Amino acid sequence: MDWLKRDPFAGGLALAAAVLVLVGLYFAYSTHSAFSEQTENFSTNTALVGRLQSARPFPNEENLRAVSGEVDDAKSLIDMLSTEVNKQAAPLDASLTSQQFQDSLNSKVGGLIKLAADTGTVLPEDFYLGFGEYRTQPPSATAAPLLGQQLESIANIASILIKAGVKEIVSLNRQPLPIESAEEAPSKNDTPTSVFIAPFDIIFVSDQTVFRDALAAIITATPVVFVRLVSVANSQPTALSKSAGPTGEPATGEAPPGQIPVLFGKETLQVNMRLASVSASAPTKQP
Repeated sequence: MDWLKRDPFAGGLALAAAVLVLVGLYFAYSTHSAFSEQTENFSTNTALVGRLQSARPFPNEENLRAVSGEVDDAKSLIDMLSTEVNKQAAPLDASLTSQQFQDSLNSKVGGLIKLAADTGTVLPEDFYLGFGEYRTQPPSATAAPLLGQQLESIANIASILIKAGVKEIVSLNRQPLPIESAEEAPSKNDTPTSVFIAPFDIIFVSDQTVFRDALAAIITATPVVFVRLVSVANSQPTALSKSAGPTGEPATGEAPPGQIPVLFGKETLQVNMRLASVSASAPTKQP
């Protein structure tokens, strides 16, 4: 190593040359690795393209038959469910005329008003079961049968609430059926199992026990209705003191024989329910 001491310039040049060789080897290795990786990816993708180009496209005949079978099974299941629901719906009288529907509507409204007066239930001033537009004029001939079917369900729910003893029916509104704005009669291709739901909303006020009994009756009602939404607001949003009675005064814990003392106060509930009756596009075959 004495020559490095004698000729430092040559030593530095040799060291620089060695560093450059190492850097060149590193870049050569990196480039080779990247090239190998790209070559492998290219080979993999080329093989995949080859397989896809040579494969038989889907769906093939076997898959098509399987899908067709599933569609047929689904239709059969829907038809079966529709038939069962249809049996519990109000019967559809295809011969119901516009005037007959209006007469039935007036009769049911009058009967419910009298029933409410007997039970003390307060009805809204414009109470007409959601059919107020037909108070003075009948519906179209094509809409009358389906409206008559819906009327049976809505009138039955109003009757259940009144007989249960609700304090007030605040409002009762329904969404118009599509046929009420349709210009043509239902298609002749409609089948007896074609059903759809007809939503209507009802708001009422009652105490807790009456609400519980009314809800149980609605769920099991015939004609069948579906409960889609229930919103309950308590007239007393904050809890009473444990030592307070129904009027806010200390509770004595006394009650008539056989009854549980009231500790929570006699709150009332305002209940907002969205229900849906079942309508059929063809005469219903009742069992």
